[in-house]
Amino acid sequence: MECGLSRAVAALSALFALSWSGFLLSGAAEPWPDVRVVALLSLAQAVVTAVRGARVQLSRKDLFVAVGLALVGPAVLAVEGASRVVIGQRCLLTAPAVLLAAVLLPRLARRWTYAAVIAGQIVTCWPVDGPAGAVEGVWPLAATAVAGDVLAPLMRTAGDRADRAQQRVRAVRAAAGREAGRREAHRNFQGVLHDEVKTALQAVVLPGVPLPRLREAASRAVAALAASPVRPPGVGRVDLAAQVRALGPPAGTELTVETPDVLHVPDDVAAAVVGAAREALRNVEEHAGARTVRIRLREVGGPDRPSTGRDVGFRLSVTDDGSGFSVEDLAPSSVGLRRSVIRRMDAAGGRAEISSAPGRGTTVGLEWHPPAADPAAEERADVRDGTAEALLARMRAAVGDVRRPLAAVCLPFLSVMGIVAVVHTSRSPGTGPLLVWYALLAGLTVALLARADAGISRYAAGAACCFAVSGALGSFLVLPLSALQDYDSWPVGAVTPLLTLLVIVRPAWEALTALALEQAGIVVLVVTGPPIASSPGATVAVVLPALFAPALGVLTGLAIGRTISHLGGVTTRAESARSAMLATEAARRAREELHRERLALLGEEILPLLTEVGSGRSAPDDLEVKNLARLLSGAVRDELQLPGVLDRTTRELLASARRTGCVVVIQSDSDDLHPPAFLRLLLSTALARGPTPREIVLTVNAVTGAVRASLVVLPGDPQRARALEEVLATVGAGTDADVVNSDTSTWVEAVVRAP
Repeated sequence: MECGLSRAVAALSALFALSWSGFLLSGAAEPWPDVRVVALLSLAQAVVTAVRGARVQLSRKDLFVAVGLALVGPAVLAVEGASRVVIGQRCLLTAPAVLLAAVLLPRLARRWTYAAVIAGQIVTCWPVDGPAGAVEGVWPLAATAVAGDVLAPLMRTAGDRADRAQQRVRAVRAAAGREAGRREAHRNFQGVLHDEVKTALQAVVLPGVPLPRLREAASRAVAALAASPVRPPGVGRVDLAAQVRALGPPAGTELTVETPDVLHVPDDVAAAVVGAAREALRNVEEHAGARTVRIRLREVGGPDRPSTGRDVGFRLSVTDDGSGFSVEDLAPSSVGLRRSVIRRMDAAGGRAEISSAPGRGTTVGLEWHPPAADPAAEERADVRDGTAEALLARMRAAVGDVRRPLAAVCLPFLSVMGIVAVVHTSRSPGTGPLLVWYALLAGLTVALLARADAGISRYAAGAACCFAVSGALGSFLVLPLSALQDYDSWPVGAVTPLLTLLVIVRPAWEALTALALEQAGIVVLVVTGPPIASSPGATVAVVLPALFAPALGVLTGLAIGRTISHLGGVTTRAESARSAMLATEAARRAREELHRERLALLGEEILPLLTEVGSGRSAPDDLEVKNLARLLSGAVRDELQLPGVLDRTTRELLASARRTGCVVVIQSDSDDLHPPAFLRLLLSTALARGPTPREIVLTVNAVTGAVRASLVVLPGDPQRARALEEVLATVGAGTDADVVNSDTSTWVEAVVRAP
């Protein structure tokens, strides 16, 4: 925001420099060396301030120079009569000090500065213009001071408020990134457990697996577990066709692969497809008894898309001639097809279809299309920077409700100009209609100001500009052209608040065109009308401040509005990039954290065993190795069904029960993270109290807003039932549980509501 204020001052200083250059070139200062010196010093000060402001280097040194010139310049002119310079040009001696004080000083100091420079101008103009004229002559300075006193702190406050809002947005996005990262890492870890670890352990347990194949599976599982998921998905593109061609055939089958030469897709999509295809091939090897398998990859166009270029999808099918099965009988808790194939494709934005029947083989179809373009996003992207909608959006990003800064800019000028209009129409007979015109103009400006945040239509803006310019030029039907020498020509500047408002919230060319028409009309009137000064140079010196009065306000509004708009755009883009970066970093950390947590739960025994087998240091046909692999395979199955639930103590209880011949069955219809403390308590109590059961079955189902757990322990045992009742009673609110015991079984039904 400080940058925006500094550059706005720079733009206004450039206008001051332009005005003083025109004053000097017109020859108006030639007869008086003191006037020429003051004009040259003012020009130099304006140029230096413009350059330093554009570089955002303004400091209080610039203010001290401006205040000194504001006090000394009018005093020098007053020595031989301030009337040698028209009142509009004299105001430019003090205006820079007022602007710089508004930007650089705290509230009390800037108000004292306003009072000092305004009082200095009144004192120096008093002998020439009289008391009323001297006070009236400072109204542009007074209005500027009021606007600056309100606008500068308002913009800073709005900037602070925007910063706080952006911090909240960053926090929300970072939290969302963390949650997304944990979900992604959870899905990936589940896939590694099923696709690599479980397969490797089963290869150790099963007889007849070739040693090279077994070691390869163990090494691949170790590598997959050790790999840290630091790279966000979808950041690159890979050749899916090459990865599909690298897939190996299931044992005992003949594999045929058909792919295009090259097919580039996002890397996360390729990982999902290859993982799902590998799982389909595993199922062929383990269950299908097939002789042949065919993999076919082909490009397909999305809806209303050509099948060429990067905007294409693909379909991959894995077809075998094996025994097949009934798809309707596929268990909801099936990890292989439902989780490692179907849900994996869903997570990547694709879909999977399974077609099979007993005795007719199986086809697994995997399909993906690029995401369809968001029409609303495309419409927003089509909004050019110069449209009113885009300007307002960027201004809101910088200051919030745009009406507050607009009111600070426009209302002080409207109010002071109203006083000037009343004073001058009362002095000049026949000018009463001008006061009526100004009242309508002021009402129109306030009405448009009230609508500014919602947007002002081009028709309303055009009608307002026509009314304002026609009234300003029409005022010379009742005013003489000589009124341009003083504030009798107040209608010329009366259009300033309206045009300033429009140049900020509408495309700039609209208000600038209206301003140019007014300026051109005045020039035409002066050129074609009676002389208003003794020479062309003197005429320019008279007309230039009159032209500059409305131009100063409009171009001030343009500088402030465009600066704020630019900063709002920069802020929005930078904030979006920063939020995305924070969300990405949060997701990366969450992926690593969850990966470490899950690996710590399983890696103490699984990693050493698979490492030993993969390196050849352990013989896979050793009975002790096979028994350990069998137990660990059960632990992996448990982890797949209850991810993140089982701690070391619970896993040891499960392993001990399995060693004594207990059949442990854990199944879940969801691989989402379940309430770990409750399920651990349920399992550990059932296993630790009473004699070792013959069979234990835990089923977990997700229901709306809760998790339902069903535990069956065979045979029944009163001691175990009492222990389960006691621990369930301590769980507290949010859990409904029933325990039923008989000689044949102990049954627990519990519902844990989501917090």
